[in-house]
Amino acid sequence: MNRRESIVAGLAGITAVTALARPAGAADEPKADNPELEAIKAVFKAHDEAMGNHDMEGVLALFAPKAVMMGSGPGELWSGTNEIKEAYGKFFEGFDKGKQDFHYNFRFGGLSTDMGWLVASGEVTGEKDGKKVGFPLNISVTMAKAGGKWQFASMHFSTLTGAGEAAAASE
Repeated sequence: MNRRESIVAGLAGITAVTALARPAGAADEPKADNPELEAIKAVFKAHDEAMGNHDMEGVLALFAPKAVMMGSGPGELWSGTNEIKEAYGKFFEGFDKGKQDFHYNFRFGGLSTDMGWLVASGEVTGEKDGKKVGFPLNISVTMAKAGGKWQFASMHFSTLTGAGEAAAASE
């Protein structure tokens, strides 16, 4: 898998943060009875469906107007709706529709009435042109609530590069 494919599939991995249903870790982790938790989980589920279906409008609706998204390499920084739209256009080209699976080993998060954060680490598996792919993924997001609606305010994802990428390609 080349770097571009890793990034594409990695971004697809953000959808797996529906794991918020069972966040682990920090003392300020959200409580299961927090009504905002269900709203946050709905945002991630909507992203999963929109990403898997290559639904650009569905994806963009989940980002705040001034959202920022960052990958792991130089120049992998997208700010605002137009740049995020351009990035997702490229991401959609890198995976087969509906062919992603996510498993997260570690999840940490916090949630207040109008802000939330999540950090997760795990693996993404899937298909591109009928060929199986897989790689580790780290992701962090900040959520903001404005006008009663939760959206991604910032997102950062990273995958192994260099030797880790070469090992993944040989599998």
